[in-house]
Amino acid sequence: MEYKIQMATIENIEEILNIYHSLIGKDGCTWDLDYPNINDIKNDINKKSLYIVLNNKEIIAVAAAGEDDELKEFECYSKNIKEPCDLARIAVKTKYQNKGIAKYLISYIEKQVIKRGFDGIHFLVSKTNPHAKAVYDKMNYICCGECKMYDKDWYCYEKKLI
Repeated sequence: MEYKIQMATIENIEEILNIYHSLIGKDGCTWDLDYPNINDIKNDINKKSLYIVLNNKEIIAVAAAGEDDELKEFECYSKNIKEPCDLARIAVKTKYQNKGIAKYLISYIEKQVIKRGFDGIHFLVSKTNPHAKAVYDKMNYICCGECKMYDKDWYCYEKKLI
């Protein structure tokens, strides 16, 4: 792949928000106009946790990976991961889907979060999103349980990185 991955900047906010909004209503997408929002994007950028994939200058995918503030207390997650990061808000523009870009981005993020001191990844996958679940299963993520959060049903996924 000839795509470039880098950290998002404040200048990228509108383009990222447009990607998120473009996926609302698509199969498996649990988002709405309130989430993810500009504040989520700004927080991810400020924490240096928002990664973008560029095709030339066009942002074609985005994902946040940073400190796990919501998920590490769930009982289903392994105690072998001492410093997990939270993977969230993964989005690929519709015309670039099914081309391995999400896998490419997540593989890159795995290497980066190790450098940032994390030893594993936790995240939630909507039970209505079998395509995402299949990607994570192929990448050796483990479905370690289920939960209900934000009035939705989720699979809890994790992977020990080191």
